[in-house]
Amino acid sequence: MNKDYFLKTKILDGGMGQTLMAKGLKTRGTLWSATALIEKKYHQLVVDSHLEFIESGADVIVTNNFSARKIRMVQNKIEEDFNYANEKAGELALEAKKISKKNVLIAGSLPPQNDTYVADQRDKKIIEKDFYDQAILLKPFIDFYYLDVLSGSRECEIALNVTEKLNLPVLVGLHIKKNGKLPSNESI
Repeated sequence: MNKDYFLKTKILDGGMGQTLMAKGLKTRGTLWSATALIEKKYHQLVVDSHLEFIESGADVIVTNNFSARKIRMVQNKIEEDFNYANEKAGELALEAKKISKKNVLIAGSLPPQNDTYVADQRDKKIIEKDFYDQAILLKPFIDFYYLDVLSGSRECEIALNVTEKLNLPVLVGLHIKKNGKLPSNESI
């Protein structure tokens, strides 16, 4: 991937979870959109949603694995599906790209590895391992990593240290609260 790619404005796809639910996805527990990765009957729905984003003008599609992180798998007692769900997210995004025959890029979602919209205070080594385990599964299918709504500089630093070792570019996405601060209470 050319590192100058983002020197011009690019359009990323929309919210996959909301899109899938609007199209009939019945979520399980706290898996939310990861349900569509684990249950084969929803795989085509994921591909079709990626295709709709591409046809609507998206330059980048993001893998549908935001909720396929370890903590969600453990909460739902299906941690054995972690690898499958993350690999399937990459496979389905790549399938949509091939079907579209368009020059879109695939971003591998690396979401917060604990809860969303809160600073992750766990041990650095645990967070690092969680990021690595998800990132390595996505790598064969993607053009770059997307740090997907991270909540603080510590979390970003850990994720960036992991992705640097995997030799793919990274786009950082942060969650900014109404008060202009990150959930970690830091300002940009």
